[in-house]
Amino acid sequence: MADHDLLIIGAGISGLSMAHYAVQAGLNALVLERDNRAGGCLHSHRFASALDGFWLELGAHSCFNSYGNLLAILEATRALDRLQTRAKAGFRLFADGAVRTIFSQLHIPELLLAPFRLIGSKKAGRSVADYFGRIVGPRNYAAVFEPAFDAVICQPAGPFPADCLFRPRQRRQDAPRGFTFFNGLQTVADILAAQPGIHIELGRVAREIRRAGEEFVVRTDERDYSARHLCLATPVEVAAPLLRAEFPALADRLADIRTATVETVGVALPKSRLNLPPLAGLIGRNEAFYSAVSRDTVPDPAYRGFTFHFRPDSLDEEKKIARIADVLGVPRAALAAGNVIAKVNRLPALRVGHGDLIRAVDNLLAGNGLALTGNYFAGVAIEDCVTRSLAEFARLRNEGL
Repeated sequence: MADHDLLIIGAGISGLSMAHYAVQAGLNALVLERDNRAGGCLHSHRFASALDGFWLELGAHSCFNSYGNLLAILEATRALDRLQTRAKAGFRLFADGAVRTIFSQLHIPELLLAPFRLIGSKKAGRSVADYFGRIVGPRNYAAVFEPAFDAVICQPAGPFPADCLFRPRQRRQDAPRGFTFFNGLQTVADILAAQPGIHIELGRVAREIRRAGEEFVVRTDERDYSARHLCLATPVEVAAPLLRAEFPALADRLADIRTATVETVGVALPKSRLNLPPLAGLIGRNEAFYSAVSRDTVPDPAYRGFTFHFRPDSLDEEKKIARIADVLGVPRAALAAGNVIAKVNRLPALRVGHGDLIRAVDNLLAGNGLALTGNYFAGVAIEDCVTRSLAEFARLRNEGL
């Protein structure tokens, strides 16, 4: 007899939201997580020592009141009163060695034609470069929009599907337009992981998946786990090899989805050391970094922080620190081990035609008692992940979960 109704591999926002739906339905669910923390791309690093209490986001940076499915989960867990409104601050461009306003880099005559180019323009089947480049004009796209879109998804955005970049969603008026939490977005993972009925085992690496009659069996270094239904809430490059033995056609489709590496470095400094005005972040143009996202939207009385998302293999570790010091206008010695933290993230690099690929994936999933969720289906936003989990949970329920 199976140990669980539903076994979930991966305790990021996708896996945790799937576990939430399972527990709300009265099911016996278990989450296996390979790392020693839950959250995945929800990763608020909380500094120790003299910086105790100050945090920086090393993954996702913000949520919005258009994230209806996420807000519904937070409402169900009675956490809506914990939302913290993000302070208003603008982005600037860092180009040609200096901080510049976005407006100063725009070619206004070219931009004035954008409303006319929008008429009849459709995103479906077009890349970001093709769709937005035509609307804003080539000079504006190269000077402002291309680096800005790169900064949004932390990878070259040009070949990304235009319809996966920004999705219109209805906004909830009872939530701040942009929000986080007092201790960062990691709090979302903490809230979900602490729900009664949600069981998570950390440090459990799934090595193999096999079918045993009507059940799934997942092998880890510690033991085997069995369940009537299985959900993989892992990065796509993890899911594909795990499915190879039992679901080769599905694994082949997932292997077609590319990924991008992001090398992230976060730094925290006393306010007195910085001359930069308050800002939401810097967009790098022709730089080694896509963006430097600021903690200024959640002000701290004593410190400021910046999370630099670097292009892969652009600089070694020392040169990254040196570049950060130059951009922030501080001596290299101001950035030491206690106020610097690094992480490598992997993100899906979607391409035009991705919708057709996902439809093929969904057809292969149907009727197998297997679910796939994550940030590689409709887009990389937190809400995209939660929405996919909700849809997959509903499908599994229809299949007898």
